[in-house]
Amino acid sequence: MVNENHALAELKRGNSVVGAWILSQSARTAEVLSRTDIDWIGIDTEHAPYSPKHVERLIRAIEPNATPIVRLPSIDEATSGAAKHALDSGAQGVIVPSVQTPTDAQAVVRSTYFPPVGERGVAGTTRANGYGENFEGYVNDAGTETLVAIQIESPPAVEAVREILAVDGIDVAFIGENDLSAALGYPGETDHPEVRNAVERVLDAAIENDVFPGIAGRTPAIQAERMDRGFRFFLLGADLSFMRSGIQKFLSE
Repeated sequence: MVNENHALAELKRGNSVVGAWILSQSARTAEVLSRTDIDWIGIDTEHAPYSPKHVERLIRAIEPNATPIVRLPSIDEATSGAAKHALDSGAQGVIVPSVQTPTDAQAVVRSTYFPPVGERGVAGTTRANGYGENFEGYVNDAGTETLVAIQIESPPAVEAVREILAVDGIDVAFIGENDLSAALGYPGETDHPEVRNAVERVLDAAIENDVFPGIAGRTPAIQAERMDRGFRFFLLGADLSFMRSGIQKFLSE
């Protein structure tokens, strides 16, 4: 038996979920975030200098109050061991950036699921399987309790998004607006018509393929508007941005 993946369960119930990146490497910060009403916390190994030791320490701090997810540095690293290491350490999901083709999506699935669905290595003694005490239960149930998210954040990905999201095993299509707007030639202009059109194409493709669409919801108004449009998996920000904005707000009052 594997512990229920709270964020994935809420999505399957038809609810939305909110989360945040943890960039500071601080287990205490991760624990504080997990004690709020947040649903998931993403350990961001793409943009912060994390080692596998850091990742496992943060997973311990996040559990059991929120769902620990690891954003991996790249598809290449995901498939060469990073996905396996994160999941063996107890992560309940992965987010893989810069997926651009169905082949990329298939590689993500292979690296995160045990056979026969994927090719994730089966180890007898890992933290995720209770150091062997729950080996059989974990191997049997991990596939239904692991959240697999891919990031759509480039023009080629948008062009191929229907084929990408038709790949079995993808739970969430998360739109990386910063990268997408920059790649389209409008860095930071997330309201530019070309960017909004690309976002709508991804949203439509996700809904058509029964994949949960994800995007940033950095203010209550933005999140509410995007929820009305069909988005369900939301990023609110990062621990460091929360610290900065909190101090700035305090000093300005």
